[in-house]
Amino acid sequence: MRRSPLAVAALLAFASPFVPASAADPGTVTITQGVDTSTLDPLKASVTPDTNVQAQIFDTLARRSADGSSLVPQLATSWKRIAPTVWEFKLRRGVTFSNGDPFTSADVKYSVEKVLDPAYKSQQLPRVDTVARVETPDPLTVRFITKRPTPLAPTITRPIFIADAKFWQEHGDAYVAEHPMGTGPYVLKSWHRDDALELEANPRYWGGPPPIAHVVFKPMPESGTRVSALRTGATDLITNVPFQYATLLAGGTNTRMASARSVRVLYVAFNTLQPGPQQNVLVRQALNYAIDVPAIVKAVLGGRAYELGEPIPPSFFGYDPSLAPYHHDLAKAKELLAKAGYPDGKGLSLTLYAPQGRYNGDKEVALAIGGQLQAAGVHVDVRTQEWVSYYAQTLRRAISPMYMLGWGNITYDADNTLSSQLVSDAVSSTYANPAVDKLVDAARYELDTTKRKALYAKALRIIHDDAPWLFLFQYEDLYATSKRLQWQPRPDEAIYCTEMRLK
Repeated sequence: MRRSPLAVAALLAFASPFVPASAADPGTVTITQGVDTSTLDPLKASVTPDTNVQAQIFDTLARRSADGSSLVPQLATSWKRIAPTVWEFKLRRGVTFSNGDPFTSADVKYSVEKVLDPAYKSQQLPRVDTVARVETPDPLTVRFITKRPTPLAPTITRPIFIADAKFWQEHGDAYVAEHPMGTGPYVLKSWHRDDALELEANPRYWGGPPPIAHVVFKPMPESGTRVSALRTGATDLITNVPFQYATLLAGGTNTRMASARSVRVLYVAFNTLQPGPQQNVLVRQALNYAIDVPAIVKAVLGGRAYELGEPIPPSFFGYDPSLAPYHHDLAKAKELLAKAGYPDGKGLSLTLYAPQGRYNGDKEVALAIGGQLQAAGVHVDVRTQEWVSYYAQTLRRAISPMYMLGWGNITYDADNTLSSQLVSDAVSSTYANPAVDKLVDAARYELDTTKRKALYAKALRIIHDDAPWLFLFQYEDLYATSKRLQWQPRPDEAIYCTEMRLK
């Protein structure tokens, strides 16, 4: 009997010896993501494997509750609009950074202005780019003056970490990228890239001693290796569990499964800024019709995902239920390809790039897409890369003609996705449409909820029809943990070790 590549990988993983690390230590929790963090600079990048590490070291002014329904005060204790374009935040008293520096409004001002600095090239720019200037009337008050009245408060609806201004100015960008200084519950002990990053409890933490004294992040790109590590006690928590392991881990002697409907949307972007057939809207529409998303979800993810016809998941502000997914229609795909000058797909050759280990089933989803496009007559070369290099290329808009990414929108608002991924001046956007830019900008500053939703509806209709993405699905995130660890996943994919307990 011929075994599938996934089955072979699973058997090899279980057969391979794995030396247990410190996961079984009474005061240690070991967390295994698919990739290592790319940087400890809290103001540069905006990807979950990075922020899951940084969130143990740094705090934000506020963060989402565990179910995503509300904002919970952190470094800010309260906030309100005191004028049409002025948001005022009151800051927590008595907070210090882990080196003893006092936390003040100057640190908030520095962090926001750092992200706003064009020379710094932060991917987090859309989180604060409604801010015209930052004022600090006293050490525990900060005011954000926005360019126009905004419906969303800056820095908390789309949070940024707050850095130690004095420390950063003394040491510089390169140093803080590997020597973080935050107000969070943990401090960095050591970091050996692609092997292990160790954290220790911060004795100065304003929230009191965290329940877990020692945390280790160990990246493992191969899903079978992650599963094996959990089963042998070498780790306590693994992310992106392939569905075929779910039953095994749910019934394991020392393991259990946990899941949450994610805010993350997986898609394949077309680089419409580079010359090639992907600049033709008929080609982009045809490829959307050529793929069978429900079949991919069933085969690769065991049904643990939800097909989408737009960039915004249901329950988010701005989601338009009238935008149906491009249903699988091979005849329609071939018709559109013929109109574009590629009868039966002949002469159309594309490369699909994807990361491996970053998203659940990312490589397998890419291969499935490639196979389905081949059925439409399109020649597709699927190439996978390790995450850190891959991500750096997306920030330079350097990958063409098509590439896979996932976007986790933690604000439950269309603005986060559209202004970060689908307007022409966004750092990693490879799509430019002046009509979309205008609508998204207008929506960002529209206080009337009905009018704002209508603006998003118009923008999303254009995006749907223009097909700058292969619209895929919203994930159901699958995790597995050791039974000694008490923890529940969040829809925003955030991992906060302060929410964990050891039995």
